[in-house]
Amino acid sequence: MSTPAPADPSLEPSPRLEITRLGNTKQCPICGSDVHSDAYHCTSCRSFFCYHCRAQLGAEEAILQCGNQDCGYYGKWVCSVCDPATQKAETPLEYDEPLDGYWPAWLLASIFMGLLAAWYINWSSALIVFAGMYAGLGYLLQSMEVNIFGKIRRVSMERSTEVHSCICCCSPTKKTSLRQRA
Repeated sequence: MSTPAPADPSLEPSPRLEITRLGNTKQCPICGSDVHSDAYHCTSCRSFFCYHCRAQLGAEEAILQCGNQDCGYYGKWVCSVCDPATQKAETPLEYDEPLDGYWPAWLLASIFMGLLAAWYINWSSALIVFAGMYAGLGYLLQSMEVNIFGKIRRVSMERSTEVHSCICCCSPTKKTSLRQRA
């Protein structure tokens, strides 16, 4: 008889962790009025606070919400102090960047040497000096890693992303702010 294959662990829901919340969960941390223990908003003083540490949330502060419906922190607002960001490395951005060479200066030097050859010898030898110096000597210098005619340089830029995960179930969180809610 064959034994049944074990279930894929990635399909099972993550275990729920019981995390102790800070402060008195039945009172508003700002004004002290009675609030529901699962609340993160006080209707008396109209202030928002972190579900975990009970600190007041400002308009400019990032607010994080768990997206896992099986988590005890699902939809609850948590501050970025309780849920610090981690850096996630991504694949680097790579592209080719052309580098200009020194061909204009090399062209002027070749023309000058061709004109000197034309002045002292004749025009046919000037063309040979110009072509030999510009193309021949230029190719030789380019092969010796002197950038005469231009090069292609490979550029690689490292990238990383700031990621927040739920402090209870470690699933990704969504970032929002009070300014978006207004």
